Amino acid sequence: MSKHPDVQGNQYSAYSFLAVSVPPVMKKKNHVIFLLDGSDDTRNGFPAVQDFVQRVLETLSVDDNKDHVSVVQYSISSTVELNLNTYTTKEDILQAVRGLTHKGGETRNTGAALQYLIENVLTASAGSRLQEGVQQILFLISGGRSSDSVDAPASALKQMGVLTFAIGTRGADSGELLKIASFASTVEDFTELPNVHEKLYYAASLLTVPNSAFNCP
Repeated sequence: MSKHPDVQGNQYSAYSFLAVSVPPVMKKKNHVIFLLDGSDDTRNGFPAVQDFVQRVLETLSVDDNKDHVSVVQYSISSTVELNLNTYTTKEDILQAVRGLTHKGGETRNTGAALQYLIENVLTASAGSRLQEGVQQILFLISGGRSSDSVDAPASALKQMGVLTFAIGTRGADSGELLKIASFASTVEDFTELPNVHEKLYYAASLLTVPNSAFNCP
């Protein structure tokens, strides 16, 4: 039996996660975007979401000429918490993430949020260097099924070369997540997010992406 987590197509289970030794992936420049579900039913789990974002941030090499980070929170509408060019130090970004306030809102418009990223975050004016060949990596953390269609913006992001990882709670639609993401995973609730980081790193290594957002030993 393989010591690696099970990976089936584009979907993998958070429950088969084991501590594994992952081959190192070359570390270059990345633009890492966190799209966080801020709708009402994610309120209690939001501190765990913030903790997960901080865990990923700790693995990055944040610098003006290295990794850049953006955070967007959404529900019925989307709000940029920080753009890719807002901060150039890890500590500033960590402090901003610790200070995030849960957005709130009854409706979860994931499709509109993805389109918002395309129009307002993945642009040169917002700090994106997509056109220069810098790898754009998106983490979507969702607490449930979208109220709108994700099809068109999800397809557009893939055509743009954005590498997307989607993590949903048990209320999320796994088929919907797979439309959006290169790899998708589910957890019972947001408190299980710490268990997902290494699994995502393993998925990234399978894709042989030279610009990994995971700097595990």
